[in-house]
Amino acid sequence: MKPIAIAAVLSTLALAPAHAQMSQPVPGSMYAGVSFSQVSYEESGRGTAKPTTLGVTLGKVVNQNFALEGRFATGITDDSVGGGAQDVSVDFFLGAYAKGILPLSPRIALYGIAGITYGDLSGSGGLRFSGSDADVSYGIGGDFVVGGTTSLNVEWARLFSATDYKVDTVSVGVNFRF
Repeated sequence: MKPIAIAAVLSTLALAPAHAQMSQPVPGSMYAGVSFSQVSYEESGRGTAKPTTLGVTLGKVVNQNFALEGRFATGITDDSVGGGAQDVSVDFFLGAYAKGILPLSPRIALYGIAGITYGDLSGSGGLRFSGSDADVSYGIGGDFVVGGTTSLNVEWARLFSATDYKVDTVSVGVNFRF
């Protein structure tokens, strides 16, 4: 599924009108978005499960280089680890993040996020992460403007990390400024 998502993002960027310009975000303006994520739950000695989630984002631009975001995601597919013996599913992720933004051009910006994620994963067979947990989270990504108020994004984030497990996401999404 990952190659299809990357191809879709690249195709959209290639076909976007060359004259589409992003006006600089106005401090105080808001944005909302949706994203599709592949979650990577990796546990020592058991392997990796890759369930997927569908998420929503609500953000507020503080200035050109900084925004605040709230996110919610829920699982849409499950996966298993250990040769199929233990199922892993995402019930939900809920997070609050600070977003540092580095504009590279009027259409492209890199960003980093840092904040707190609270989540609930379900697993069979005595998985280390079962039930609810909260952790400091961080990630990096890129925004690609495809219209006056529309942008696509690609992101990697580490949501949870402990001695014996970690939870990462790779996401593609679309945001709309208003």
